[in-house]
Parts: sequence; C-alpha cells; structure tokens
Amino acid sequence: MPDWSELERLPPDVLTLRHARAVLAVRRDLAQPLAAAGYSAKSAAGLSPSDLAGRAPLFELALGAQRFVVRRFSHGGLLRWLTGQLYWDPLRPFREMLLARRLAGLGIRVPEVVAARASRVLLLGWRLELVSRRIEGTLDLGTLLSRTARGSLPVELETRCARALGQLVARLHAIEFLHADLTPRNVLVDADSLQAGEPGLWLLDLDGSRFVPGLSASQRSTNLARLWRHVTYTQREGLVARPAALCRAFLRAYEPRRVERRAWMRAVARAHRRGANLHAATRALERGLGAKRSRPLP
Repeated sequence: MPDWSELERLPPDVLTLRHARAVLAVRRDLAQPLAAAGYSAKSAAGLSPSDLAGRAPLFELALGAQRFVVRRFSHGGLLRWLTGQLYWDPLRPFREMLLARRLAGLGIRVPEVVAARASRVLLLGWRLELVSRRIEGTLDLGTLLSRTARGSLPVELETRCARALGQLVARLHAIEFLHADLTPRNVLVDADSLQAGEPGLWLLDLDGSRFVPGLSASQRSTNLARLWRHVTYTQREGLVARPAALCRAFLRAYEPRRVERRAWMRAVARAHRRGANLHAATRALERGLGAKRSRPLP
C-alpha cells in the first residue's frame, strides 16, 4: 500500500482531496475553479488536447485567461513498452510538486505546479498527472537547436543558449540537485529574452529528480554525460548542427576555470563511454519491441 503520509509534507496552501479511486493535491484557491472546469479528485473529464508536445500527448485546462498544462506521466526507455502510462508508485507527482516548490524557492525558474493527481486503474497500477501553469512565449531548447540546424534561426542563438544552460546546470549542481532527464527538450527558452540578451531558461519535468546531499563529482559527470549523449544522438538525426561548439560553450559557462574545465571534460568523456554501450543496446531493443508495441490502456 502507498504511504500516503508523504502528503503531509505538502505546503499548507495545498488541499488534499480523495475519491474512491483517486487522490488530488491542489492549490486551495484553485480547487473549486478546477472542479468547475471538470478536473477534480473524482474526474479528469475537463481535459482538452494541447498544442504543445512532450514525450506523450499533453492536455490543457483553461480557467478564463489562465491556461494550465496537464502532463500525464509516461515511462521512457524499455518500460514504455511494458507499462505505458501506468505506475506502481502513486506518489511521484506529489513529490514533483514538492520539488518544484523547493527549486522555485531557491531561485530556479520552473513552471508553477498547481495540482497533482493519482488515479487507480483497476489492479494494474496508477495513472499520474501534474498540472502546471502554462509558460507563454517560449520554445523548448531541443526545438531551437533543430531550427538552427535547419538554418531557420541564427547559429549564434544556440551558442548563447548553451552558455545559459551551462550556468543553469552549474547552479543546480551547486545546490546539490540532480535532474533525472537532463535533455534540451526539458528546458524552455524565453523567446523575448533571445533578443534582449542572455536567454532566460525554465526547467521542466522533475519526475525522478532529487536533491543529493554531498553530491559527488562522479554523480555530476554522469549527469552531464546524459546531456551530452542526448545531444550527440540528436546530432546523428540532423537535429543539432555543431555539437562540439555547443559542448565548449556549455562547459565554459559550467566551469569558467580552464584547468578544472579540462578535468570535467575528461570526466564527462569517461562517463559517456561507460553509458554508451548500454544506451545503444537499450535503443536497439526498443526498436525491436516497437513493432510489437501494445496499445496503451484507456
């Protein structure tokens, strides 16, 4: 059985509501408006498809002029083929809600999480959702890199974004935070800030991320290697034009000191090599399973 006592850690402005097969944590002042829009512990019938894209389809809720994005949790990697959108642990969205609050309090820009919901699907597991305030006037960093690779955006924009990302990840590591899925797709860029100066970045999808007291150099280099592995993979698909230049810009911002930066480059290269074979094998197995992928449960 889930240890629902974890919900006691939610801040006082969050209301916890229960239904026969679902639990909803929602900001108190939004509980009634969201319920009137069709989103409550009892039902999530008020969702409409979003024009935004993610690993899985995103949904939206509108409260007058306010727009909220609903992300339904979806497994990545091999688990995507086995369990789809079903999870054994129903507490994941509530933990992410707490992480978002804590990061915001430390000055990291993350979309405001206003609700988290877990609903039981028969005896098969839980469907999990997170409701965040939509950030207008942004595009994800992965899209920006692909547009520069196609020539529809100036190349210098990706260099500036790489520097900004290096500074952001350095701040995350300084506060001993590890993002579990550190990829350009999980970073939003303020479109207006691209013209004004240094790009303003927002961090997305904190599921599985955590604060690690005493964060080690090995953990940091493994985290950086994950980002580098994603960039090199998308480069092979033609979605990134200058991976080496991006890496240099990123690391110069992450570690301004030259000697220390070279040490990080070597450490990241070692971590990348350690994970590359396993990652390639996993992707090959995923491609093999792809043809047999079953339809997700409704």
